[in-house]
Amino acid sequence: MTGRKEREMNVKKCKKPLCAYGKRVKIALMEKNRTQTWLIAEVGKKNPDIYLDSSCLHRILTGTIKSGKAIAAINDILGL
Repeated sequence: MTGRKEREMNVKKCKKPLCAYGKRVKIALMEKNRTQTWLIAEVGKKNPDIYLDSSCLHRILTGTIKSGKAIAAINDILGL
């Protein structure tokens, strides 16, 4: 295996699964027909003191970090 197929296999091995909370957030976003980019922007609008970018959101969705303020803001925006 070389080239593209090998790289795809490596990406699949490294990808972390979503935690239970991450799944709830993704489902809520799909039900509202919204994206993670939209969610990040909404958190920034409603709570300018909270730093949230795509990397932070990914770590929250996979359960790697548990930022209480960011999670509270996400819950408020999505109605979780």
